Amino acid sequence: MSYVYELPFGRGRKFGSGSSHVVNAVLGGWQFNGFVSLQNGTPLAISASNTSGLFAANTLPNNSGTSGKLTGPVTDRLNAYFDRAVFSQPRAFEFGNLASRLPDIRNDGVRNFDLSLFKDFPVTERARIQFRAEFLNAFNTPRFGSPNTSVTSSAFGVIASQANAPRQIQFGLKVLW
Repeated sequence: MSYVYELPFGRGRKFGSGSSHVVNAVLGGWQFNGFVSLQNGTPLAISASNTSGLFAANTLPNNSGTSGKLTGPVTDRLNAYFDRAVFSQPRAFEFGNLASRLPDIRNDGVRNFDLSLFKDFPVTERARIQFRAEFLNAFNTPRFGSPNTSVTSSAFGVIASQANAPRQIQFGLKVLW
C-alpha cells in the first residue's frame, strides 16, 4: 500500500491560510508519503542427505506424522524455529516421507514501512528545489533469514541471519525545472 498526504499548513490550507510569505515558505507545502509491505513468508523445504543410492544430491527427510510448527515471536525461536524432533534422516537406501514444501511452516514474513517527507521551495517561476527526508524501514523492524533446513546439520532449525537492512535515513535536495 502506498499513500500521499499533503499537510494542511500554509496558504490555501486549513491552518495558516493567511500566513505571510516567510511563514508560508517554512510551514506550507509539506507532503508526507509512505509505502507499506506486509507479506507472509514462503513455505520451508526440509532436506536430508542422499541415502537412496540414486545420484541425487538430496533426499527428503522423514516426518513423525506431526507438524513441526511452533508459535510465538520469531525472536523467541531463533535457536529452534520449528520442532526439530519431528524430522529425521532416512535410513540407508530409503526415501523420506516428507513433502517437498511444508505449508504450515514458513519463513519470517515482511512487515516494512518506508516513510518520506517532501517540501518544494520555489526559486523562479519555472524552477524549484525539493527537500526530501526518507526513512527506509522506518520502524527498524527486523526480518529474519531462513532457518537451517538440513536435518543432518548441527544448526538444524537455527536462524542465524537477518534478511533485510536496518533503518536507513537519507536526506536530499533535488532541483526541478
